[in-house]
Amino acid sequence: MALIGASFATGAISRWGVPTGLWLKWPAGSSVSYDRDVEPVLAQRCYDCHADGVSKGDIDLDQFASPQDRDRAVDFWAGVHHAVEAGLMPPAEKGALADKERARILAWIERDVFRLDPRKPDPGHIVIRRLNRPEYRNSIRELFGALPLDPAAGLPPDDTGYGFDNIGAVLSMSPDLLEKYVLASDKVLAAVIRTRPPEPDVVAFEPEKDFRGVQHASHGTGDLPSEGAIGVKLPVKRDGDYLIRIVAGADQAGKEPARMGVKVSGVLSTKVDVPADASKPRPIDFPVPLKRGEVWLEMSFLNDFYEPNNPDPRRRDRNLHLHRVDLVGPIDTEPPPPSAVQQAIFAHGGDGSDRQRAERILAAFARKAWRRSLKAEEVSRLADFVDLAKAQGDTFEGGVRLALQAVLVAPRFLFRGEGDGTAEDGKDVRPVQISELELASRLSFFLWSGLPDEHLLDLAEAGKLRANLESEVVRMLRDRRARALVDNFGGQWLQLRNLDLVSPDPKTYPAWNDSLRRAMRRETEEVFAEIFESNRSLLEFLDCSYTYLNEPLAKHYGIKGVQGGEFRRVSLEGDARRRRGGVLTHASILTITSNPTRTSPVNRGNWVLENILGTPPPPPPPNAPLLEASASKASNGSLRARLEAHRSQAICASCHARMDPIGFALENYDGIGAWRDTDGGQPVDASGELAGAGHFDDMAGLRKLLMETRSEAFLQTLSASMLSYALGRGLEFYDKPALAKIHDRVVHGGLRSQALVLAIVDSVPFQYRRARGVAGDEK
Repeated sequence: MALIGASFATGAISRWGVPTGLWLKWPAGSSVSYDRDVEPVLAQRCYDCHADGVSKGDIDLDQFASPQDRDRAVDFWAGVHHAVEAGLMPPAEKGALADKERARILAWIERDVFRLDPRKPDPGHIVIRRLNRPEYRNSIRELFGALPLDPAAGLPPDDTGYGFDNIGAVLSMSPDLLEKYVLASDKVLAAVIRTRPPEPDVVAFEPEKDFRGVQHASHGTGDLPSEGAIGVKLPVKRDGDYLIRIVAGADQAGKEPARMGVKVSGVLSTKVDVPADASKPRPIDFPVPLKRGEVWLEMSFLNDFYEPNNPDPRRRDRNLHLHRVDLVGPIDTEPPPPSAVQQAIFAHGGDGSDRQRAERILAAFARKAWRRSLKAEEVSRLADFVDLAKAQGDTFEGGVRLALQAVLVAPRFLFRGEGDGTAEDGKDVRPVQISELELASRLSFFLWSGLPDEHLLDLAEAGKLRANLESEVVRMLRDRRARALVDNFGGQWLQLRNLDLVSPDPKTYPAWNDSLRRAMRRETEEVFAEIFESNRSLLEFLDCSYTYLNEPLAKHYGIKGVQGGEFRRVSLEGDARRRRGGVLTHASILTITSNPTRTSPVNRGNWVLENILGTPPPPPPPNAPLLEASASKASNGSLRARLEAHRSQAICASCHARMDPIGFALENYDGIGAWRDTDGGQPVDASGELAGAGHFDDMAGLRKLLMETRSEAFLQTLSASMLSYALGRGLEFYDKPALAKIHDRVVHGGLRSQALVLAIVDSVPFQYRRARGVAGDEK
């Protein structure tokens, strides 16, 4: 049993080995005794590798000084539980445990170590967590509707834990990230709340690089020592009133100041005196209407003067010096009309004073953003922002915009969490039902990755949500916002997001392109959506008689009769089409589990074990040889032959015996999911043995075995994955009773998708939170 220590920590869902071993099937009768029922089995089947001084995989079954120490080693026995429940131990060559032996070991761990009691469920603790990028994006769009920008564009990628990016334990907030949320809210509000005309553009032109000499003036200088002119091209972006600002000074001489003429597009606009000295130039402004395009501005010196005998040397020669030209504008921009979103937000204000209107606007907006109605003092504090802005010269609209930003950067919006949840694992915990408003928030972030809508909030505030929970779940799953369940749960459970990262070799796969990449992902997403929106059987993920294709993907599959770029439901009835059916034969999955230049039965088998069956193998040991090192032992050029040589080595055999046969069944699909009959010049051999289930000849045979012998394992895995996603935390040993009830409800619900969602939403971990039991509290 050398792999126990390595195996139990690898699951993407929980450090305790969930999803396998979820169902509490304790032997009938009296309690199981370690000394009588468990230790003799371990001594006979496990001690040769894990006791008496031998501790393969760092597992030592006789390390404990006392029964108390043994029963407190929860982490240790969780690993043993996972390995035994998943059938990982004993290894295949030593024979499986008898059903009674296996049941007694698991029952003892669950009762005496985990101390599970379905009558006293522990809902677990969900830490307070910030909104991740998809949740922030969807919440902003729920508040403001469609936007001309991506509200989450400036936010960094989220960390992931237990396979998902909505896990509270990894969603921290740093000062730098908070600043990004502030900037994001500012950009959003600037796009929807129009408070003042945009600031006019200012474009500066310098003599050395922009001025052009005219008549007697030299090129590239702003000096006019005699009558002449200098010009510059002004790029006008749009029609409007502009300000031409000429910064000028002069060497003054004679009785009058220097005089400048200004022409725009060849027409004399004005003549103006330039009284400033050359050492202290001053701006002179000329308002003028301009048309879009390039406009020629010409500045001329009109009154040259020269008196060489003047006793004051500074007064002998009059010259004009042009230092800079600025084009400012447009300056006639009217305040923009309020956007539709702005009108909707401000419509809550009604009549009354600015303060009264602000409080009504902010109460309505913050109720939706904070997922609850506000107290009077909270509304008053927000309205103070409006008064503050107005005191500093801003408009009423500008003040409301400032207050709205305060709503969007408040913890009440950016974070999610309920109650205090202070109890530690196994320390006098008891479930406390969350409020209906908290339930509404959990429900909307689970199914929509965003805020509750008005209908959901109204039901919760009226105390009617739990009474209408089933109809609300069905309504929400049929809503367009439920696409978030496809994108965020489905995209991570099935690892579809990895499609953006793969780079198949174009020489090996000339058909590969970004359009095909997008079509692959769309197919799997549409099938996922069909199963949940139409309440179909969950087993259609493993085998179904339809898929969604457009013409390029259908051509890639060799399926005729599909024309155009639009996706549509396509029947897979018929011999050739039955090569497909279920996500295992989707090009998306086949591509992300391949290498750039070839398929990977190992990756494909591992993907099925981890994501479909919930029994991922441990990582390869450090001294395991690479596949390429075994290539010389292959008897022919097929990848299968190379892998069989690879797994003939003892260090590789146990894990590859579980992974490789599953991957071999998929060898008729190349590295981007197209059908093939040969590999390396040899006919593809897709036959194999599914551990503990039987032989298959090809993918159709494997699919049949999975449906007949592994459907429960699949349902367990999917249920645990979805529960983890719904809660935003990894699953623990104390979640086993809840998962058992979820499983039973799904089975009684005909394995339908909505039965799974309803079972999760109605479960103890979803409906309750953990609270510390205190002496004197009502029990």
